[in-house]
Amino acid sequence: MPDESSSGVDPGTAYWIAAARARESERSDRLFVDPYAAVLAGARGRDALAASEDASGGDNAFLPIRTRFFDDLLCAEAERLDQVVLLGAGLDARAFRLSLPARLRWFEIDRAELFAEKETILAALGAVARCQRTAVPADLTADWSAALLDAGFEVGCRTGWLAEGLLFYLSAKAVRDLLTETRRLSGVGSVVAADVFGSGLLTLPSMQPYLATQAERGLSPPFTTDDPAATFRSAGWPSVELAFPGQVGRTYGRPIEQASKRPVTPDRTRQSYLVIARSEG
Repeated sequence: MPDESSSGVDPGTAYWIAAARARESERSDRLFVDPYAAVLAGARGRDALAASEDASGGDNAFLPIRTRFFDDLLCAEAERLDQVVLLGAGLDARAFRLSLPARLRWFEIDRAELFAEKETILAALGAVARCQRTAVPADLTADWSAALLDAGFEVGCRTGWLAEGLLFYLSAKAVRDLLTETRRLSGVGSVVAADVFGSGLLTLPSMQPYLATQAERGLSPPFTTDDPAATFRSAGWPSVELAFPGQVGRTYGRPIEQASKRPVTPDRTRQSYLVIARSEG
């Protein structure tokens, strides 16, 4: 049986998310444009997106809001940061599509087999990074920081960490270890951002097939928390800001229907969070 830190990340998730970014980019009221997403997603991503939304009963309104939120954060922070690390980067193309300082060191960590395909596609598209981008093949449930250091990451610098769509797929121990390690490597003025879900997500009928598959594979349940601020503070990130996708969506002119119908006092276990934590208050 795999140990507690084993990851249940499905490699197909990267393609699914890229397909969602491609679809958003085609909307007349799009929240962002990712010109690389459609090719990166391919038929595999389109099929995965369709299957996911068939299972959940509709379009996933959360994904484009999450992408835009983290786009805005990275653009706002980029000028003062020395380096950025995407944890579980998948088929993310922000280094190619965002307005970023050319001096910014940008590291993307994910599995080697995914980078083998991603780098080939981006090269064929003639994509040119707007910063100093480095792909770092590593397993985030193993000794990933050694590979990051070997790739040129500098300990103690002002670092931006992004774990978009990642923590849910890790065990609670793996999340603690990951957040603690990011803080150890970071200097004053660093920031980490992630999305997390409340424990009530695991009770939804649409989640039960996934949970059953996890159990069959001997993997821990997905990570959820009803107190994300405490989760990040306990890992050494003292200053934590929480944003709620429903509220963020309304500011973008893209309300999430379920959020708009919530009672005044919602069930906290059914909440989802966009988290920004800083290395000092």
